[in-house]
Amino acid sequence: MKKFTLDTVLCTIFIFGILGVFASLPLLKVFEAFDPIGEMFSDFELTDVVFSQMREEPIADEELVIVNIGELNREGIAHQIEIISKYNPKAIGLDVLLDEPQTWENDSMLTRVFRETPNLIVGEKLVDLNEEGTEFTHTLRPESHLAENADFGFVNLITDARVQHDLKVCREFTPVQSVNGVESYAFAVRLAMAIDSAKTQRFLDRGNEVETINYKGNVINFVSQNPRMKYFTLDVFDVLDENFTPDLIEGKVVIMCTMGKFLGDVLTREDFYFTPMNERYVGKAEHDMFGGVIHANIVSQIIDEDNIDSMSENQAIVLAIILCLVNVFFFKMIYGAIPKWYDGITKLIILIEVFFLATLMIYMFYTVNYKLDITLSLIVIALSGDAIEVYHGVIKNLFTRSNRKEIFKVNRKFWESAR
Repeated sequence: MKKFTLDTVLCTIFIFGILGVFASLPLLKVFEAFDPIGEMFSDFELTDVVFSQMREEPIADEELVIVNIGELNREGIAHQIEIISKYNPKAIGLDVLLDEPQTWENDSMLTRVFRETPNLIVGEKLVDLNEEGTEFTHTLRPESHLAENADFGFVNLITDARVQHDLKVCREFTPVQSVNGVESYAFAVRLAMAIDSAKTQRFLDRGNEVETINYKGNVINFVSQNPRMKYFTLDVFDVLDENFTPDLIEGKVVIMCTMGKFLGDVLTREDFYFTPMNERYVGKAEHDMFGGVIHANIVSQIIDEDNIDSMSENQAIVLAIILCLVNVFFFKMIYGAIPKWYDGITKLIILIEVFFLATLMIYMFYTVNYKLDITLSLIVIALSGDAIEVYHGVIKNLFTRSNRKEIFKVNRKFWESAR
């Protein structure tokens, strides 16, 4: 039994060794360019099924209103803010970068309106992450005279995109970042503080460097009432023409952002993202959510205290090791007891395990907002069956003198019969 247990442990170490070797091979990157199936699934996670297919119709969030600024210049944005302020919103968040210096003529109206608008939160962009990846060195924000009375929140969202028109899948965000040793809050966190500072503080007390966004819905306008919509939205001229009732704005947090030239403008790519709510969750074709709406989803998550907890990297490794040990233990028993049935039985068991883990991951995410990290576990389970045969057929034989000799021993009868 001791020898069997030792073999189980050594075989598990062998499987993880294989993974380590393959993960370190740079040549594997070359094959990614010839893998269209892998490319199709590269932006997909199992939990996307929950967001796009399983979530019930969301209830409209009456705390938030989203305003499209379209292609308005600074004077036009100032005019929108001026109109919105008349209806006593709780706060106004401006998700647009105003970092480029302008002439006094272009900035004068916006400067005045900013000065006269209470509870104004302006977006800034953090740039130049240091070599250690611990903090940023610069921010892009309006000149000090323009927004001297405003609060700032960074609008950076986490994606793999390198340029604006790349595929931008957004699943996570950072609540707090350091800028030259000074703590800076995310734009959505600032907005949530304006609604309920106590709930926002409890969210920050979680202490997570990165949070998974718990998406609830997209935007509502008075033309399209998609059942997956959650946030009331006013288009550019709805505001300028005051085409809304006062109660839509009063006491609400208003997020002003770019959502195309007009609502429904699908040709734009500015601040437009793929999210897990995309109905085509594999091989996505169309962007589905603007940055301002993503910030709104984060605000709702914080205020509803409906956060997603995730398995840590260390927990994922421990789970993979345990499952690998269990698999190797039972597969070795099958290998010794019924070798003729080994391939069929082990592959059937692996299929059942993969299906069970995938189902468990979706169930846990859907019911209790807990995200299992089973990627490593699925890999070691898939490898375990064949790895045991390699371990017994190659690795163990290499450490036995008599078996090593068989590799080089010439079987004369074989060659004679072959002739």
